[in-house]
Amino acid sequence: MKRLFTKYWLIAILMAIAWMPAKAQIVLVRQVTAAAGGSAAAGNFSFDYTIGEPVITTISAGDILLSQGFNQPEVLPLLPQGSNPVMDFILFPNPAVSTVKIQFNLLTDASVVFLIVNTAGQVIYQDIKMYGAGKITIPTPVDKLAAGIYTVIFKVNGHVFTEKLIVQ
Repeated sequence: MKRLFTKYWLIAILMAIAWMPAKAQIVLVRQVTAAAGGSAAAGNFSFDYTIGEPVITTISAGDILLSQGFNQPEVLPLLPQGSNPVMDFILFPNPAVSTVKIQFNLLTDASVVFLIVNTAGQVIYQDIKMYGAGKITIPTPVDKLAAGIYTVIFKVNGHVFTEKLIVQ
């Protein structure tokens, strides 16, 4: 009997731990943008709703995009000092003919340095910009570069990433 009680007690403890929320969890803050709809709170629950429309128009002006529906920006926890602010770094297409793109997820606002270096160590292309947190794609034309092998150097907050690039 005591053994059976201990077994159920351990299962209950493990289930209680499994239901506890993680501290490093990403928190989504929802905002409704629609011609008709809204948000409401009832106790510990938040309800977001829109009323269906037959046509949804999107308006853009430069970097600004206005659409209808749910906007769910990510509210990320602060990064510890010295931690890597970049996730999912990818360089594509590789080999490239006309344009190469660097894509990555930036976990915090940061200054990004992007370099293309030839085999002699000369900087062929350099771009330094400040980006906000989120998914970033940097398209870069390579059609003016001679065919060959280059090194892409990507620096963010003291973290350096390198990748071989083949230009055809």
